[in-house]
Amino acid sequence: MKKIYLSILTTLAAFSVSAQLTDANHSPVAGDMFSTYQCDSTSISAGASGAGATWNYAAIATRSSIVNNYTAAVNSNASYPQPGVAVASALSNMSYFKSSATSLNYWGGNIQVGAIAATLIYTGPAVIAAYPMSLNTTSTSATNGSISIPAIAQSGTFTGNSSTIADGSGTLVLPSGTYTNVLRVVTSQTINFTVQLGAGSVNQKNYEYFKVGVKEALFSINTSTIVSPAGTSTQTLVTRTKPLITSLNENKAVAFELGVYPNPSSTTVNFVTENAEAKQVVVYDITGKLVEKQNLTEGKLKLDVSNYNTGLYMYSVIGNANQTLKSGKITVSH
Repeated sequence: MKKIYLSILTTLAAFSVSAQLTDANHSPVAGDMFSTYQCDSTSISAGASGAGATWNYAAIATRSSIVNNYTAAVNSNASYPQPGVAVASALSNMSYFKSSATSLNYWGGNIQVGAIAATLIYTGPAVIAAYPMSLNTTSTSATNGSISIPAIAQSGTFTGNSSTIADGSGTLVLPSGTYTNVLRVVTSQTINFTVQLGAGSVNQKNYEYFKVGVKEALFSINTSTIVSPAGTSTQTLVTRTKPLITSLNENKAVAFELGVYPNPSSTTVNFVTENAEAKQVVVYDITGKLVEKQNLTEGKLKLDVSNYNTGLYMYSVIGNANQTLKSGKITVSH
């Protein structure tokens, strides 16, 4: 009988752990990569809160031509905490984070609402996750720092507040498949700033849907309003993760074998696969900027990296249907 009780307790404990976001399974670390599609935001609804929710976005229109490729790297910008992590899809789209066993802190970066772009540097960060994070876990923080709006040559300071709650758990349905054991995290921020021309504000509310064990949000709804001396702009941006393999169900992804060698290299890197679907290798630098595209011939490619700068690069192997079959990283060392 004791063995039966022990088995039940072990099962319940395993379920409890799997339903939590932690520093290990959620915080970005250098080398992480993911891509997002932009989706139609017309009449979008965040859906229900609470346990056992179902969020059905299977029919959402996806703008598959608008793709952002994100990479995480060790932060080298002295304006933000070091060591820390910079997550970027471009030099104009950088976000800076630092995590611990108990929290994930956002230290600022680039924001753009409509035509108005600004850069934020937090002195007091926004706590956007309190670990371990499960249904109904909350965190609040007072924020402050500096802001610059390059388009109108303005800079100044800000104060504000941030709050985060894991307000729902359940099943998420996307065009790429059905995902269970999903936790929805809602983050709200209010920023009141003052620059030379006057005062303004930024208000943001983000709904992010996480499957435990997948660091990036599978789906997100981000609403923002900025009021500044340059004008007022409001937007709703909806994105979903671009799956590594397009399939009808998340559990039907086919294993993909790929040889990448030598790695690191100073001259050439070989890509070899027997998968007939693979047609192209795409390489990005750590900011997400496209470096080059090369076609595979009979599953083989000898990539010349002799003219690359020393550093870390991300690659994706693209299939016949323009889906990402495999992603990884190579190191060039001269």
